[in-house]
Amino acid sequence: MQPDVQKLYEQIHSILETDGGDALLSAVSDARAADIAEVMDLLDDDQRSRLIYAMPPRLTAEVVIELDEAVRDEIVEDLDEHQLGEIVTELPPDDAADMIGELSADQFDEVLENVPIEHSNQITELLAYEEDTAGGIMNPRLLSLREGETVGEAIEAVRRFVTDEEIHFVYIVDGANSLRGVVPLRNLVVNTPETRLVDVCDPEPITVVVDDDQESVLNVMRKYDVAAVPVVDSEGVLRGRITYDDVMDVASEEADEDIYRMAGTDAAELETHSSVHAAQVRMAWLIPCIFGTLAVAGVIALFRESSLSAEQLTALLMFHAMIAATSGNAGIQTSTIILRGFATGELSATKMGYVFSREVRISILVGLLCAVMTGLLAGTLVAVMRSYAFDMVMFDGLGAVRVGVAVGLGMLCAVAESSLLGIALPFAFRRFGVDPAIASGPLITSFNDLISVTVYLGIAILVLT
Repeated sequence: MQPDVQKLYEQIHSILETDGGDALLSAVSDARAADIAEVMDLLDDDQRSRLIYAMPPRLTAEVVIELDEAVRDEIVEDLDEHQLGEIVTELPPDDAADMIGELSADQFDEVLENVPIEHSNQITELLAYEEDTAGGIMNPRLLSLREGETVGEAIEAVRRFVTDEEIHFVYIVDGANSLRGVVPLRNLVVNTPETRLVDVCDPEPITVVVDDDQESVLNVMRKYDVAAVPVVDSEGVLRGRITYDDVMDVASEEADEDIYRMAGTDAAELETHSSVHAAQVRMAWLIPCIFGTLAVAGVIALFRESSLSAEQLTALLMFHAMIAATSGNAGIQTSTIILRGFATGELSATKMGYVFSREVRISILVGLLCAVMTGLLAGTLVAVMRSYAFDMVMFDGLGAVRVGVAVGLGMLCAVAESSLLGIALPFAFRRFGVDPAIASGPLITSFNDLISVTVYLGIAILVLT
């Protein structure tokens, strides 16, 4: 915690322990909203409630935007509809929609009754879109002018455009509100007032469509390095704009979601402070893993009835964990590269052939190196254990070599198979609208264990019998 925030926390905490009221308002009046939000994360429910009630709606709205999602949800639950209406009125439409989108239908209607009609209409329009689309994160507040207007008229419009948000472009539209171009603010400064906007605009601006996924919007803005992008519908009608600070939130959200899913949990953990709920979220991912490993045990039991002797099967199973862990890590390495490419927009379905070719070459080389290393280690270990009479009397020198060959070939095939899964599954999941990050989670790791042990023991039968 920064010294200034620590000092603010101690000041607010001390006031809350004594009286509050005017002293509390005075303590937060000159503080930054982000600092107040950080302090609120450290307070208990009663202290947060008292602090919220002490702040004016404008400051409360700024603080609410900065709060951790779990804390924000708890605060919203403690406020009545009138107070929520005051806060929502002060928020930009996109932030307001995020805040009240989780309310029940009755609460939602009651809150909007306390919000100016124009603002409530904008919020309702935003909520009609999926929350992870361009329409769901756009801000409908923008400055649009007609094609025939001039630079001088645009400058006057900018002066009248009352908003706390930055203006990056003036949007040029026709009579049907279809986007015809954008004018960067710098073009208003360097041209004479009589210049027509249509003569200084970019007639083919970078745009996104309301139904585009928010990650796609992020990649577009990153690729073309634009500070804001207009959002249009399927007919080209201008609906809103998305600024770079909006997509930075998206980048953080997408990164959190991928990390959680790769770890075998869910971003829903961020929405609660309840240990019970967090445990339920994690168990939803771990239970399939339990059944997956149970299937591995079933495969091993089936091979117990094969032509392998008990002694051979015991020797082979000593190295199963090594093969499963190594191949699993190889698959995670590959899938992580693919997922990173998706996140940065560097990979698309059109590049799958190139990626497949590159990763196959790498996985074969890695598999061969791992196979040689593990084969030598396994054969040597079996030979040493035989020498010291670890119940491996049936293994002569040739038998130890065969175990090494079986383990090496099993490692090669397992690494190759896991790497192929690491390539194919993220592309396939993305193709069918499933988060590719799941391809690196425990569920797929268990699936890889099942395949690797089946292939490994199958190869061992061919080599040892």
